[in-house]
Amino acid sequence: MRAVTILSVLLCATCHIATAVTDGLLPNGNFELGPKSSDLKGTVVLGHNAIPEWETSGFVEYIKSGQKQGDMLLVVPEGAFAGQAWERGID
Repeated sequence: MRAVTILSVLLCATCHIATAVTDGLLPNGNFELGPKSSDLKGTVVLGHNAIPEWETSGFVEYIKSGQKQGDMLLVVPEGAFAGQAWERGID
């Protein structure tokens, strides 16, 4: 009986740790799922639901790491893509 109790406690602790790892993460938070090419005009996102799991408004660009914009090199801190919002762009 004692072994069953210890096993139950360990199982509950393991489940709690496993759920804590994913708690708070945004779906498509690294923009790994990008818009379709038909929803882009260059880097500009055309539809407000074009980026999966996101709703956008205003002027939003979908950029990739290392892309140049004029003289500026765009760096993405994590992942390969990012959403660049101007004014009130990503909600």
